[in-house]
Amino acid sequence: MPRATTVLSISLPRAMAAQLDRVRKAEHRTRSELVREALRHYVSAASTRAVRARAAALPEVEPEADEIAAVAAGRARVLRRGAGDDLARRAKP
Repeated sequence: MPRATTVLSISLPRAMAAQLDRVRKAEHRTRSELVREALRHYVSAASTRAVRARAAALPEVEPEADEIAAVAAGRARVLRRGAGDDLARRAKP
């Protein structure tokens, strides 16, 4: 059966390796576990940054009158149902 992992060799500055070992010992984990977790966090953050960059590149447009009316009508329906007590308090000037 093929191996489910890939072995990598990385180089770290001595101070960073010492930090890794201090955390590893304190948390009773392996170096590999800590590096995998750090990489997962980095990849997740990179994905979030990419989404935010794409969103920032979208043009800003003013809502149309019919869109504003639809939002107001929806808000009124929620308030009539009584489920919008919090919305009602926030909507009052």
